[in-house]
Amino acid sequence: MTRVKNSDTTKFQTPLPQLQETLNGLKPGEKAYCNNTKQEILRAQENLTRRRAEIPGADSHLEYIEALLIAEANGILQFKE
Repeated sequence: MTRVKNSDTTKFQTPLPQLQETLNGLKPGEKAYCNNTKQEILRAQENLTRRRAEIPGADSHLEYIEALLIAEANGILQFKE
C-alpha cells in the first residue's frame, strides 16, 4: 500500500477561509451555523485521523474540523441538531 505524505505540498482546498471570514464577521451574540451534526464532524475527524496516511489532504480537512470544534467551544458556532 502506498503511503501518502501529508505536508504543505498536499494542501487541499477546504471551506476554512470561508469559515474564518464568517466567524470574523459575526456581531456580538451571533453564531455561525454548521449544516452537519457534531457527531458527523467527530466521526469524520476519527476516520481522517485513522486513515491519515492513506487520504491525500487529510491534514487540511483535519485543520478545518479543528476550527469548527474550536468555534463551537467558543460559543460562536452551532451544529445542526
